[in-house]
Amino acid sequence: MTRRRRLTATIEEADVIAEESEDVAYSWIETKERFAEVVARALQTDRVALDTEFHRERTYWPKVALLQLKIDAETFLVDPLVVDLEPLVEVLNSDVVFVMHAASQDIEVLERACGTAPKHLFDTQVAAGFTGMSTPSLSALVERYVGIRLPKGDRLTDWFERPLRKNQQDYAANDVRYLFEVHDQLLSDLKETGRLDWALTECELAHQRLKPSLSPELAWTRIKEARHLRGKPRCVASVLAQWREITAQRKDVPIRFILSDLALVGIAQRAPNTLNDLKAIRGLDGRSVKDAAGQEILSLVSDGMRMTDDEVATLDVDEGPQLGNEMRAAVTLVSAWISQVAKDEALDPALLATRSDINDLLRGAKNPRLGTGWRSDLVGTRIEDLVEGRASLAFDNGGGLVLEPRPGFVAENKANFDG
Repeated sequence: MTRRRRLTATIEEADVIAEESEDVAYSWIETKERFAEVVARALQTDRVALDTEFHRERTYWPKVALLQLKIDAETFLVDPLVVDLEPLVEVLNSDVVFVMHAASQDIEVLERACGTAPKHLFDTQVAAGFTGMSTPSLSALVERYVGIRLPKGDRLTDWFERPLRKNQQDYAANDVRYLFEVHDQLLSDLKETGRLDWALTECELAHQRLKPSLSPELAWTRIKEARHLRGKPRCVASVLAQWREITAQRKDVPIRFILSDLALVGIAQRAPNTLNDLKAIRGLDGRSVKDAAGQEILSLVSDGMRMTDDEVATLDVDEGPQLGNEMRAAVTLVSAWISQVAKDEALDPALLATRSDINDLLRGAKNPRLGTGWRSDLVGTRIEDLVEGRASLAFDNGGGLVLEPRPGFVAENKANFDG
């Protein structure tokens, strides 16, 4: 089991820590010449800590407002409002390891701003899941491994404000200031428990899962209410969602500014023929039916009504067998055991397996996550023993669940239950 390290401080030490945290050292980069120097330094090192600040409340695409980098012992705040981030591409595509925390949105920002993402990623949030922490915040990791409580930031900060106030700059710099210390401690813990390869593999897989994005034709699948529609309403919803997505991208505004989900589903269900019918639909903003917009929506409805179900784009679904009713109870049973294993092994349960992962394994899906790699070694083959009757679950003396071989179980497979 992974050892859990907790760093604590006395009241006097906490006072010192608070005083030290107020003085954050960093350099503000606002010229291409200075940024070129930063990039050159990054190419000469093994790792770079990176974070971004961005907004997307009123845009479709995320807009980067600040780039934070730590290289060796120095922290840099790069102003992308006046500095082109394109030179960073060379570092992103190099063998430099980018240490980031909860990197998914930052990677989306980098791909938009630079056209690429880090070739090598170490996500401290993902890696911490292998030490028993469940999707921890950066503050939680810094407190655990460095013994410092990061000051809370203002969630409503306008990162496009210039000049940024000192407390804003301090907060941004703290997002990368301690990432190397956290990285080092996580590497130490993971090596000690033999889980470093697991974590590195998962960081790479998480990175890969970030890249695909749904095409506009599949935009309707992101609308919960639309996924329950059938027949012509689904056809209309698919056409409207595709138009909404493309229009939002072109205008660079949130999709809700074009048409709300409520209005879209209402239009799909009622299939209006006139502007008056359209205006009567709940959730429809008056701007959506003003001028030619209303006629465009009616035309889209007409297009959808002429479609057939097989013309609606759908997500690629695994063609493997579906889970039968007789196995549904097994999902709940296995989920309970997975939670016990995660507790015993000091793993984040969500990292080990989701209900969807269990479902995929039990129904025989192609390449289930529990069927390969460290997950298969830890629980995958043992789940198969359970559902195929070679094993059973029982409570131990402490009330925990244990997997035990059933009488008559083949001796050579007993290794699945050891440990």
